[in-house]
Amino acid sequence: MSKVIAIIGATGNQGSSVAHTFLDTPNWTVRAITRNPASTKAQALAAAGAELFQAELNDIASLEAAFQGAHSIFVNTTSGVPIFVGRGLGNAAIAASRVPTLERFVYSALGPMKRASKGKYALSHHWDSKATIVDYIKREQTELAKKTSIIYIGVYATNPLIMPKLDPETGLYKFILPMRGETKIPIIDTPSSKGPFVHALVEHEPAGTNLLAYDSYLSINEVVDIWAKAMGKKAELVTVTAEHMHTEFNIPWEVLQAPLWIDEAGYMGGIEGWIGAADLKVRPRTKTFGEWLAGRDWEGVLDGGHAELQSLKEPGTSA
Repeated sequence: MSKVIAIIGATGNQGSSVAHTFLDTPNWTVRAITRNPASTKAQALAAAGAELFQAELNDIASLEAAFQGAHSIFVNTTSGVPIFVGRGLGNAAIAASRVPTLERFVYSALGPMKRASKGKYALSHHWDSKATIVDYIKREQTELAKKTSIIYIGVYATNPLIMPKLDPETGLYKFILPMRGETKIPIIDTPSSKGPFVHALVEHEPAGTNLLAYDSYLSINEVVDIWAKAMGKKAELVTVTAEHMHTEFNIPWEVLQAPLWIDEAGYMGGIEGWIGAADLKVRPRTKTFGEWLAGRDWEGVLDGGHAELQSLKEPGTSA
């Protein structure tokens, strides 16, 4: 008998990866939950074989209906106003707790930066809104917590902060970061890799697993070296202060506090009892960072990263 995985955020990078992985897995039915079943992305999932369900994160009843009969539920949301993101994720947890057939609830989270740093890094609301829901499930939804596994996603391979800038005077590509060269970061190509890691959690790991999902776990120096080799370009790391990046590039503190925290405490700072991709019983085969880089249209990737960075800049800036 086919099992059902219900996916919140099925049209996003993470949810779509999960959907396509399970669409390709025998004896699984994919239920894509979306606010707009008529959207192009939703219709593409339907054409691939997914069931479409309309539901709103602010409507617990609609979530309950969409979750009925599900064996597994995967939840991720894109960034937004933190208080509304948090409430919506809380509603998803409440609705999931009322599903008698549920065996696995997989939640995509980030670390508790504000709490773990004792308030030193209090502006990364995207991280903390997700971490708050982990605390909520453990504290308020104790039965659901017994069925819950948390997946902590690594740094997106397309993250503009780990893309170099060309110095036209020297011809060098410069990775400009407020981080030390020896600091390690997990890197993942989310569209191709997130789904296989969620599949590994659902099919091969016990509930209660806290997984850091990544394709490669590299020092910043290794990132620079691998990029230079793959691209055939000269590159170097330029370590600057976060204040410099904020002033010169207009990057918000909400974004900048993440690399500061990682440099100080590690990517999984404040999280206990976690495993890495290498510790999985069945580790999916995904591309390494170097393999991902090989053959890519890097100018296109840089343009996309630059556009994303522009969208993150504070209002009224353009540099």
